[in-house]
Amino acid sequence: MATDIFIVQRYYYNFREGFFEYLSDKKVNFKLVNSLSPRGKVKVHDGAGKLDFIVKTPVIHIGKSYVIFPFLFFSLIKSNPRVIISEGGQNTVNNLQILLYSLLFNRRYIIWDLGKGYADFGNSLSRSIYMFFYRLLLRKAYLVYGYHSQSLVYFQSLGIREEKIIVLNNTIDTRKIKAVRSQAMTDPPPELGTGTNGKYTYLIFVGSLVDNKNIESLAALMRKLGEKYYLLIVGDGKPGYRKKLEEEFSDVNHIFLGYKKSDTLAPYYSIASFSVLPGLGGLSINQSMAYGVPVICRSADGAEKDLVKNNETGYIYRDIDDAAEFIKSKKAADWESMGEKAEQLLYSGHSVESMMEKFISHGLGKKQTK
Repeated sequence: MATDIFIVQRYYYNFREGFFEYLSDKKVNFKLVNSLSPRGKVKVHDGAGKLDFIVKTPVIHIGKSYVIFPFLFFSLIKSNPRVIISEGGQNTVNNLQILLYSLLFNRRYIIWDLGKGYADFGNSLSRSIYMFFYRLLLRKAYLVYGYHSQSLVYFQSLGIREEKIIVLNNTIDTRKIKAVRSQAMTDPPPELGTGTNGKYTYLIFVGSLVDNKNIESLAALMRKLGEKYYLLIVGDGKPGYRKKLEEEFSDVNHIFLGYKKSDTLAPYYSIASFSVLPGLGGLSINQSMAYGVPVICRSADGAEKDLVKNNETGYIYRDIDDAAEFIKSKKAADWESMGEKAEQLLYSGHSVESMMEKFISHGLGKKQTK
């Protein structure tokens, strides 16, 4: 039987697990090609290889970022899909096989990509060659799925027509978070002991401990906020970098909590008045807001411009002084109000259900043209 949707991405990313499980639950006729081997920051849960929608195919890994499926063309012939939806960017080598297949068999394909408009990659020869093929693939695509409104701006800057770009509002598994919150205990996290509740205003950082998160800047923020504030740092990274961070935070109220699975985060978010995101990591914003926690951030991956509304769902700060001034101006009632608005915004237009509806309807429906 022919496949309705054939999806190609480099890895079975943990942040996409819920989305694909939701597609499966809704009986969408789709197949997924990806590598099941963890690489770098990419984590793959043990049961991924048993999922019946994943097509097993040989994989070539080049470093931590590049994954090539040498027999992708033949997998496409076997599946005979109505439409192919493929990750962009570093998946370009695989997308060239998809382009060839689409031209030979008259099939539609869609590029599904962040669109890294926030980064400057320079103008090297290799970058120029890459951009030539990247633009070619975008131009030939039936549609381009972007993560957020900044993706729209980026793809337009590359000459892609607006009517061809669909903003999916990339998100986390909001269904799972709803379920977790409905069952979660309200007791404070055990690592904090019993005598801290009510003593501090807690702020929380959740994410990998890596350079591009700009976590060191939170130490300076904590010094400006003073003794009434306490930072929860949830996440893990390389031992050398973590040791560096521990030294940086040695004179402020904080605790390193290590990596926590998504279904164990509720006690930590429940005690936090707000979350902080000083660097990259857009889905951390979605996660915080899904737990009803407002977000204080600087620049992330572009998602902040859609989700963080100043004085409503959080605050986008210019520098540490600006962030500290805003935070100290707020009381508990202010954080609670912003958290409620953040939750409403996230579930109204950035849920996994709304993402899936756009993903399916545009991919299998008729494209609207001007």
